[in-house]
Amino acid sequence: MPRQFLLILIACLVSALAYGQGVQKGVVYEIKSHTVVAGLRVENSTNGKVTATDKAGKFSIPAKPGDLLLFKSSFYLTDSVLVTDLRERQVFVTAKQTELKEVKVTNVEIKKPASGYVDPEFHGQTMIYQRNAPSAANPKGDPKGGVILRLHYWNKDEKDKKKQAEFLENEQTRDEIAKVFTADNIAKYVPLKGPELDNFILLYIPSVKVYTAGEFNLTNYLSASYKSYLALPPDKRNAGQLIK
Repeated sequence: MPRQFLLILIACLVSALAYGQGVQKGVVYEIKSHTVVAGLRVENSTNGKVTATDKAGKFSIPAKPGDLLLFKSSFYLTDSVLVTDLRERQVFVTAKQTELKEVKVTNVEIKKPASGYVDPEFHGQTMIYQRNAPSAANPKGDPKGGVILRLHYWNKDEKDKKKQAEFLENEQTRDEIAKVFTADNIAKYVPLKGPELDNFILLYIPSVKVYTAGEFNLTNYLSASYKSYLALPPDKRNAGQLIK
């Protein structure tokens, strides 16, 4: 009788554990454009598991109700999601923006040069109309068409456009990296498989800067990374689970 009771108790514990543990799946989108976000780090801060979104923005990570998931990237604000159930969910992240500090102007004074000469046309305006030389009949000069602009005021817009172009280019590069660093492809270069291969990819997937460097060579990079991986102690090799 005690033995039967013990077996029933063990079965109940196993069932409870099986019920509690599971896998949380979902898709990550950029909140404004609703485009999928690839290569974004997904971390379960409760059990320490880590993965990354694939090129379709999908992720799958071991979790149970009550776990806290963190979504991290150098290009997006960190977001967190509390797991309440294991139904597939959509997660929206916000792209980071460069914020400029406000500059307050309390007084503006245009100083004359030491010679005492002041340009009659340019003395602080952002735009002036071109005119003919003044005459006795028309002291201010007749307009001759066209305007002169102080083009340095448009530098900020040009810098913003450049930053946006660089951001989009980096997004395309990250998509390319995600396509290259798949388990099926990397297995052709290193003698790893299963969880070891997943850990290797998560630990050594290169940044955009490293991947786009002129001297980057995939074979050489993976060879050096594999040697580095073997030198790690076993407890440092566990980086998480890679999406299949």
